[in-house]
Amino acid sequence: MHSISIEPTNEQAEARRRIEAYCQSLVDMGAAQWRVGNAGAIELHMESGAAYLFGEWGVTRLR
Repeated sequence: MHSISIEPTNEQAEARRRIEAYCQSLVDMGAAQWRVGNAGAIELHMESGAAYLFGEWGVTRLR
């Protein structure tokens, strides 16, 4: 029987940290804004109109 680990690996944690840091740099430049959605999830809204949902297991483009 195989088990599935739900703990992120060091590589996954580092990738997430880099993505979040890059997104924060977009916010710092004025190209995006962090928002909290209706369900309490963190979203990144770009000045271009694109929006991304930051979930526990990844990032999903909303529009």
